[in-house]
Amino acid sequence: MKNIFFTILLLSSLTIMSQTPFIEPSWDLIPNNNTDKEGLMPFSIIETNDECYIVSLIHRPNDSDAKDSAIESSNLAKIVKFDNNGNMLHEIELQFNNSYYVQDVKLYVWNDTINVFSQLVTVKGDHFVLMHSYLFDDLSMSEQNEIWRKEFDDGLGWRSIMSTHPLIDENGCRTFHFEYYTPMSFDYTAIFLKLDTNFNVISEYEYDVFNDLNNAISLPNPLMYNVDSTQYYYVSFSANSPYYYFMNVLDMDFNLVEQIPLESNPAADLLGFGGYWCQNPYDGKTYAFGLVTHPNIKSEIGAFKIDVDSESVVFKRLSHTSNEIKNSILLDENLCFLPDGKIIGCAIYDVTDFLGYKQDAYYAYIPLFDTNMKKISEWYYTLGYEYNMFLYDIHATQDNGVIFLGYIRYMQDNEIFNEPYIVKFPASAFDPDNIEEAHAHGLHLAVAYPNPGGDIMNIRTGLRNAVLSVYDLQGRKIHEQEITDDITSVDASGWQSGTYIWKLGMRNEELGIKEVECGKWVK
Repeated sequence: MKNIFFTILLLSSLTIMSQTPFIEPSWDLIPNNNTDKEGLMPFSIIETNDECYIVSLIHRPNDSDAKDSAIESSNLAKIVKFDNNGNMLHEIELQFNNSYYVQDVKLYVWNDTINVFSQLVTVKGDHFVLMHSYLFDDLSMSEQNEIWRKEFDDGLGWRSIMSTHPLIDENGCRTFHFEYYTPMSFDYTAIFLKLDTNFNVISEYEYDVFNDLNNAISLPNPLMYNVDSTQYYYVSFSANSPYYYFMNVLDMDFNLVEQIPLESNPAADLLGFGGYWCQNPYDGKTYAFGLVTHPNIKSEIGAFKIDVDSESVVFKRLSHTSNEIKNSILLDENLCFLPDGKIIGCAIYDVTDFLGYKQDAYYAYIPLFDTNMKKISEWYYTLGYEYNMFLYDIHATQDNGVIFLGYIRYMQDNEIFNEPYIVKFPASAFDPDNIEEAHAHGLHLAVAYPNPGGDIMNIRTGLRNAVLSVYDLQGRKIHEQEITDDITSVDASGWQSGTYIWKLGMRNEELGIKEVECGKWVK
């Protein structure tokens, strides 16, 4: 496979559509040129007590690679350490037998010790292995030990193993949740595994998700504790329309105690591949942010909150876009919770264009919620026209920052390549009352697309009571209209080819129209 050397200097040369130059967020980076980063994707991040960050990176094939060869070559994983300014301090490579495919590498800290759990499945698909090791300050690693193995004797071949971060109780016992399925099959199996502090298996339980959980499925939403950590919570949903959620209550030995049906109004299915239920560490409630696929709603983005006491789901519909727009959210931790009660999410607005590799089609869509999942504001972030970005994992940091993990895609010689991307913002940049700081960190309230475009210019924004004005380069206003929807389409068929400046202003009784966003659009 051809090597592509993608430098941070190239990233720094990118511009966004704003009239002002692109200003970096707190920092953004791709592992430096000393590492072969092509095809690597970040899978897990932790923050150490000295405010450094450690990230696991796993090789995943570029879009042009064949699946069979990709599986055989995906036995590579790396762990890198960055300081609080985004400087890479250490890097190690995890070595595994060529017969294994690395499914995941999870990191977490317990008693100031960095633990590494590597999840491997054989290319032949006959068994799955969970490995454990420790990391030291210089990122040297202890011996990797196999702590659990699952044999598959069905002869069905390679399968996908999905997992979530382990739960850790006050005694240091770890609880894991895995789900697996075979190719061309939706027969999901959920495995719950509890280990003591010496990594001995205390208890293990396996569910046939369809049959044992009353025809309910889950892909893989995390296992959670109830308020007093005496039971497990596990969200699943029915496989049949109309879609219902279930809060599965398990005892500490994973026996199903109760299955609470949770209905949203209107009824809505949060598709497993496009959303992730997670627990707020500050209030213990369960939240989700994902793709809504109920036939009555079509393809929209929704936010959810489970109230177990009242056995209900609070559902907020976020987007009202046309049938041609397919909103989506990637599978992983796409919500993070801030100490002041605010919640930040990350999504894709038009995944169809993204998958078709339209270079201007993807912006990170970042909404800000209150504790009832009511949207306070929404932001857009992009590196520029050369790259598509998947930002799919969000973490709040000790210094009141927010880190996004994901990867970028770019095209060279008609081949599409991917590389890891990590970006950090101050949480204050998402404050709707602090637009200047948001702009200073590359966040925007609106975007214009496609760019360059043709006879139609679309403006995408969550603003209301706003006025769109478009100017030519001579400063003449050629168009003005009210913003009333998430997407406003402007007829540009009568405009000459060239560059235009668009501005959004908010009406103010005292100040008139105050400009809050602007950018360039090229026809």
